[in-house]
Amino acid sequence: MSVLPTQLGPLKLESPVALAPMAGYTDSPMRRIARRYGAGLVFSEMLSAEGTLRRNRKTLELARFTQEERPIVLQYFVVSPIVAAKVAKILEELEPDGLDLNFGCPVRKIVQNSGGAALLKDIPLLSKIVEASVNATRLPVSAKIRCGWDEHSQNAVEVARAAAEGGASWVTVHARTRSEFRAGSAHWEWIGEVKQKVAIPVIGNGDVKTAEDAIALQKQTGCDAVMVGRSAIGNPFIFREANALFSGSGPLPLPTPRERFQAVNQQMAWMMDLFGEEHAVRRFRKHAIGYLRDLPHSAVIRNRVIRLPNACDVLSILEEYFFSLPDSSASCGSTLGESASSDRDKLTETAQGL
Repeated sequence: MSVLPTQLGPLKLESPVALAPMAGYTDSPMRRIARRYGAGLVFSEMLSAEGTLRRNRKTLELARFTQEERPIVLQYFVVSPIVAAKVAKILEELEPDGLDLNFGCPVRKIVQNSGGAALLKDIPLLSKIVEASVNATRLPVSAKIRCGWDEHSQNAVEVARAAAEGGASWVTVHARTRSEFRAGSAHWEWIGEVKQKVAIPVIGNGDVKTAEDAIALQKQTGCDAVMVGRSAIGNPFIFREANALFSGSGPLPLPTPRERFQAVNQQMAWMMDLFGEEHAVRRFRKHAIGYLRDLPHSAVIRNRVIRLPNACDVLSILEEYFFSLPDSSASCGSTLGESASSDRDKLTETAQGL
């Protein structure tokens, strides 16, 4: 499969589809499985600038990565240009392929401390943070933003220009405002507006639920790359499916049950190596929910898996389930089981509660 390379500043990607940074999800095993199935770029979970500055053990553990994950960008949130520069120097020591400043996180505890999306309301400070970070490191620095704070301040173009003026190599636009969080539909037109009016490359983010969505977003907005978030949880196959469409080779068949189990087995093995069995099993539950999504009669399996305490039992049940399905069943979705939409809602609620 040949996918046209994508250039983001100095980074040349093999694929224009990136894995989004997601707290509690995009650990090293998830990033590795995403890269194995075709993600062109992966991001760390969002790091705390203060934790990094103190060289907090847990923070630095979130920043660790393997060579298989390259190219990888480490993302952090910060509210001060001085701290931003210091953090950039510390993270540079880990030798990632880039740094990403988060100006889009809508979570209250981040915003209340003037971080994340709060900086959309202070564009001069945002630009200074970007500039300080760029001047402190040889690595490319990017910025992730939202369309604005709310419907009355949709200032994505102005914010993206400020990031570019500060020296950002590219900008990622999540096509919702802070007040929308994840609600409603993404405003892809704002990604297109930024792409038209800002000179640096743009990654489009928001409502990329399928490989077809990735193509549609790129065609509608002209963005340089597309970012996939929640739809990649338990579904690393979305990257190879999108790559096939970008390369013009046409849609691929959906993964067989055997392929799903192979990915499950590999991701669990990496998680056990990194976290130890007890912690790995707890963390893997929300990924298992994704791997089971929309498959026939999977609710019973899901409910058993999220209660099991050891990896051997989890893998045994999943192996038995996946290998009991005919090869064609993965493409049948919920026609053999629960309603796709209602099952997806249940899985999302369960994942958020873990």
